[in-house]
Amino acid sequence: MAVVRGRLAPAYPAGLGAFGVYLRGYHGALAEWLGASARRRLPLADRYALLHWHNQVYPREVLGLVDMAALENGELGPLLSPGTLRGLEDECVTDVKAQTRAALLRVLQEDEEHWGSLEDQPSSLAQDVCELLEEHTERAPRISQEFGERMAHCCLGGLAEFLQSFQQRVERFHENPGVREMLPDTYISKTIALVNCGPPLRALAERLARVGPPESEPAREASASALDHVTRLCHRVVADLLFQELQPHFNKLMRRKWLSSPEALDGIVGTLGAQALALRRMQDEPYQALVAELHRRALVEYVRPLLRGRLRCSSARTRSRVAGRLREDAAQLQRLFRRLVSVGTRFGGLSETRTRLGFREAGDLHAPVCSSPHRRKHVAALLDIRGLRNTAARQEILAVARDLELSEEGALSPPRDRAFFADIPVPRPSFCLSFPLFLGRLPLSRLARPTLACLPRPRPPSLVRPRARR
Repeated sequence: MAVVRGRLAPAYPAGLGAFGVYLRGYHGALAEWLGASARRRLPLADRYALLHWHNQVYPREVLGLVDMAALENGELGPLLSPGTLRGLEDECVTDVKAQTRAALLRVLQEDEEHWGSLEDQPSSLAQDVCELLEEHTERAPRISQEFGERMAHCCLGGLAEFLQSFQQRVERFHENPGVREMLPDTYISKTIALVNCGPPLRALAERLARVGPPESEPAREASASALDHVTRLCHRVVADLLFQELQPHFNKLMRRKWLSSPEALDGIVGTLGAQALALRRMQDEPYQALVAELHRRALVEYVRPLLRGRLRCSSARTRSRVAGRLREDAAQLQRLFRRLVSVGTRFGGLSETRTRLGFREAGDLHAPVCSSPHRRKHVAALLDIRGLRNTAARQEILAVARDLELSEEGALSPPRDRAFFADIPVPRPSFCLSFPLFLGRLPLSRLARPTLACLPRPRPPSLVRPRARR
């Protein structure tokens, strides 16, 4: 057409409009050929090429050379009708959905075959998934923005379906008894590889949701939910393995030797620090979440024997020694988790407990209880440890804690520190029962007429006759 415009058309009289005749003939021949091609069952790659040439190449590289005056008044119609274009796009979306589903399941199956092996092979699962989907999500927008949105929505739905299958297979992997018999280092390495699939796949889902239409949001949420489940499961597996190794050290806490020797906590800190080298292979986002969980569990396991009554403070001197040891241990744990890059992680459990044990007078406990993260049963356990046996003072403090609990019953979520102490069960009841509260729960008539079950029963007579004295 450039040659016709520059060399052939000027040879005709200007009034004949020779270039327009050639242009309409060329355009009509192309439309006829493209229409016949569109009616055939083309491979996916050829449909992409046809749509791209129709929408981008022809307008830019052919019609862009034409004097716009020749295109006025609708002299040239579309090469393909809107219905034909929509049909081609529909076929592309259908084929992409089927092909990517099969391809994603295939790469998942191939990767899963290596999960149970003893060899530490790097996983390319996330990279393979991203490449499979990005091949289509990058080509479609080059054809048209609307087609790009439809393709992003299609691929996001396929990704959500894939991630649900991925979640189920990860669950089966961790439930397999044979897998549990792996060496701990190998098991942790396999688990880290599974966790590391999360960040790139999560980023892909977010990107597809931004490009896709508003109805893509449920698929994005389903993708995020599956990845969150996998990450929490793998974090729990890693934490369980670590704390199995740490349990002998935690068993030494809150005993007499613990007051005079840092041996128990040194073992905890040393083990966690050594394992952190292997955990650092985890990508940054899940690694930070894992360190926060290890921090929380370390404090839970540290405080648990204290609240279960393993140690009692019989004097002010003992209370001071316990508070001092708690202060030193809290500082050592804080230094450890700062070194492990636990950004923004803070649990007040250990410092709160140490502070309360350090008070000298029972009355000094009233104000801190009002802002305490402990539940009433935990406050009672702390009073037992502190050695507070005065019934009046004890019940006054417990009443404040009970009022605080009642005021927070309607809250949507408990404060962070209170949720922390909720993970530490106190197996036995508090030291004494609040008699005024007890009276409030029973009718006076029932107290005035005790049942026979409340009365002491006489001991039955012995069936063996006493021997006669000689």
